[in-house]
Amino acid sequence: MLRPRRLVVAATAVFVAAAAVRALLAYGPPSVGSPADWPTSTALLLPSLLLGWLIAVRVPTSPIGPALALTATVPSVVFTVEDWGTTVRTGHPWPAARVVDVVGAGAWAWLFLGFVTLVLLFPDGLLPGRRWRVLWVAVPFSAALVNFTVSSDPSEGRFPIRLPEPLRVALIVTAFATFLGVLLAAASSLVVRYHRGDRLTRQRLRWLMAAAVAVPLLLGASWLATALGAPGVVAYTGFLVAMLFVVPGAIAAAILRHDLFDIDRLLGATVSWIVTTLLSAGVFAAVVLVVGGYFPDRVGITTAAFVTALVLLPLYQWIHRAAGRLVDPDRTVALERIRAFVRRVRDGQAEPEQIESVLRSALDDPALRVLLRRPGADLAVPDGAIPLQTGDSVVGALVLGTTSARRIRRAREAAVEARLPIEVSRLRLELQEALAEIRTSRSRLMDEVNAERQRLERDLHDGAQQRLIAIGMRLRSVQYHLSPGVSAYRELDEVVETLEDTVAELRRIAHGVRPSRLDDGLAVALRHLVADSTVPVDLVVPEVDVGENAATAVYFTVGEAIANALKHARATRISIAVGVTDQVLRAVVRDDGVGGASEGFGLTSLRDRVASAGGAFTVDSPPGAGTSITVEIPLELPCAS
Repeated sequence: MLRPRRLVVAATAVFVAAAAVRALLAYGPPSVGSPADWPTSTALLLPSLLLGWLIAVRVPTSPIGPALALTATVPSVVFTVEDWGTTVRTGHPWPAARVVDVVGAGAWAWLFLGFVTLVLLFPDGLLPGRRWRVLWVAVPFSAALVNFTVSSDPSEGRFPIRLPEPLRVALIVTAFATFLGVLLAAASSLVVRYHRGDRLTRQRLRWLMAAAVAVPLLLGASWLATALGAPGVVAYTGFLVAMLFVVPGAIAAAILRHDLFDIDRLLGATVSWIVTTLLSAGVFAAVVLVVGGYFPDRVGITTAAFVTALVLLPLYQWIHRAAGRLVDPDRTVALERIRAFVRRVRDGQAEPEQIESVLRSALDDPALRVLLRRPGADLAVPDGAIPLQTGDSVVGALVLGTTSARRIRRAREAAVEARLPIEVSRLRLELQEALAEIRTSRSRLMDEVNAERQRLERDLHDGAQQRLIAIGMRLRSVQYHLSPGVSAYRELDEVVETLEDTVAELRRIAHGVRPSRLDDGLAVALRHLVADSTVPVDLVVPEVDVGENAATAVYFTVGEAIANALKHARATRISIAVGVTDQVLRAVVRDDGVGGASEGFGLTSLRDRVASAGGAFTVDSPPGAGTSITVEIPLELPCAS
């Protein structure tokens, strides 16, 4: 098989040779046609040849380069054959000009050979299936049949043999029907390829579709301009530009830079506006037709304009959505999925932190990440990431797993649609950071308070309390040297009793400041605590090593729960379970009392104490079903001093 670049070289050689021959025919003795025909037609065909070269150089394995070159070479050869045959009617006929003139009469059918080849090979050079190989034979056969049919037209007087009229009519119908069928079949290969193709194939086909949309539009405009009296050269300029510049340019862009810009969006918008325009014109004409029969013309036109303006916007929106699903389903589905998620977030049916997984699914990028700037920290946006901004400040970044110009455009659109959940996630992150900082600060404060309580308890026990006991002992010693009947003896006795009461009060105060039983651990302290209970208590507590804050909070919670059960719940049995699971100290106190406990000063105080240790405090007390108090304190917090 010949390499694509060699085919382009061969096509170029044929193009140059044909152009040289046409130059001789135009400016030589025959002087065929207008002097401007040759440079004009050559200039119109040259872009396709140059684009074929560009593709052959940039993508040497692509068959589209030779196909584009063929779209320039075949017309050049056809024009040469037509000019050669025309010399038979000049004073300087070229060799075999009469025969060539007969052939050239219908040679225009071969002009489609290059475009049909291009359509069948675009974009990867493979046919949609084996059955499509029939077209390789059908295309030249149908072109030759049309060529023969036109050339044998007896009205031109070129063909030496006159065919019977019935045979000629059958030949005309067969030739043009076959030719048209082959062209339609070749065009339908694009539809088949689009439905069977992968994402890249579809993306490239959309370039051709976008350019192809302009061809019939400009052709229709050319017909209209011609009907209005415009010169043919002017009227068909747009159509020729679309055929010879826009379509080859779109094909080259599809092969070389298919993600140059958002062709999907452009194609969808173009199709939407075209369909909307046609339907609006239909609505306008229908209203004029109906209303104009009952009212004067101006009323009918005014009513038609009003009705058309009324339906234009909703009609465009509906068509735009339908065209988006058809032409650009990836973008349309992705944006609709994100918008649906945003609605669920607004309705409270989804958490905004799920936006990362939603974007991964919508953009089909499992490695996508959403980075949010943490409060008080700088965010280093990775290279290639899409910054997320609020005002002038960068609050996050969207990092794609795989990047391309098209993916980045889609991700930017998705980021705009997902602005609400992203912003809410960032604010919630700031709130969580602030709450964590508050918990940490409160825990440090409680550590300092506990340390101060320990110092106060130690000072009371080792300082003032011991000195008071020593004073009492000395007073007792002095009292023993006096006679029991004297008044000083009784006064000393009263003073010593007062000192003993003072020491007892100091011990009670020290115990309230910080339970000294915790010196031997939480388990020992709880066993001493339940020993004073007047109702049976089932205590399950292992020897756990927890911080001072957590132990103190659990100790006071259990003590308060037992006191409430004895005072208010009329409980006959209490169960206490303490344990550590997943770095969380958990204590549950249950009683079989009357239940119905309401939040009061005692429970509120306990809730605040547990919260100061960074934990959670819950009460479950249905009427008649007892009371259950649960305390959960995470141990990873700095609760130990």
